Amino acid sequence: MSTSYFILSKQKSDDATDNSKNVVLQPPQEVSYLLPRNLMSCYVDNGLFEARLIEWCKQFCKEDGIFLDIGAHTGSYALTLASYAEHVYAFEPQKMTYYALCGGVALTGADNITCMNVGLGSIDQVGKQTLHIVSNDGGGSTIQDTTSNILRQEEIEIVTLDSLQLSNICFIKMDVEENELSVLKGARSTLVRSALPKIIFECNDEVDNEDLFAFIESLSYKITPIEGIQNMFLAYV
Repeated sequence: MSTSYFILSKQKSDDATDNSKNVVLQPPQEVSYLLPRNLMSCYVDNGLFEARLIEWCKQFCKEDGIFLDIGAHTGSYALTLASYAEHVYAFEPQKMTYYALCGGVALTGADNITCMNVGLGSIDQVGKQTLHIVSNDGGGSTIQDTTSNILRQEEIEIVTLDSLQLSNICFIKMDVEENELSVLKGARSTLVRSALPKIIFECNDEVDNEDLFAFIESLSYKITPIEGIQNMFLAYV
C-alpha cells in the first residue's frame, strides 16, 4: 500500500514554528491533479484539457502493458490512464512542471507511475539542451527554434527512448512541440521490440512535417487524424 499524503500550507514570511495560520488540505478524490493556477477558471469550467481524448485512449491501454506519456506536463494522461496499464513512464523535462507531475502522483498514490525529468530525442540530441519556456502554465515549451515570446530558458537532459531498454509497450502519447520526429528516430528499436504500439501525437502543420509522417509510415504504421480533435493523429498497424 502506498503512503497517503495531505498538504500543510504556511505563509512564506511566517516563522516555521508559527502554526497560527496553518492550512491543512486533504485531497478528497482518488486521483489528484496539480494543475497550473493561471488556468484555474478553464479547468473549473471545462474539466481536464483533452478529457474526451484521454477517455478515448483508455481502449489502447492493457493491464499487462506499459503506457508511455511523452511530454506528460502535470500528468492528466498519466494519472488518468495509470489504472488501465501495468506501468506508466511519464517524461517531463521542465523542472517545475515535473515537480507538479510528481506531486499529483504522490497525492494519488499511483505507485505504478515512474516520473522522469528528461526529454526524449534522437541520438544527435543526447545530452544537454536548452528548453525555451513560452508560457507560465508549462505548455508549449520546446527545444526547437521558436518565434514565440520566450519567458525564460532551462538546461535539460535529452536521452533516447531506446537507451532505456523498455519493452512490452502497449500505447504511447506524444506531445513534444515539434520534436516528434527526433523522438521517434531515437525510439525505433523500442517500437519494433514492442510490436509497433499505437501512438497518438500532435502535429500542427502536416505540410511542414512531411518527414515526420514519412518516417512513421516507413515503420509500417498507418496514420489517421483523430476525429474531433484538432492537430492530433493516431499511428497504428
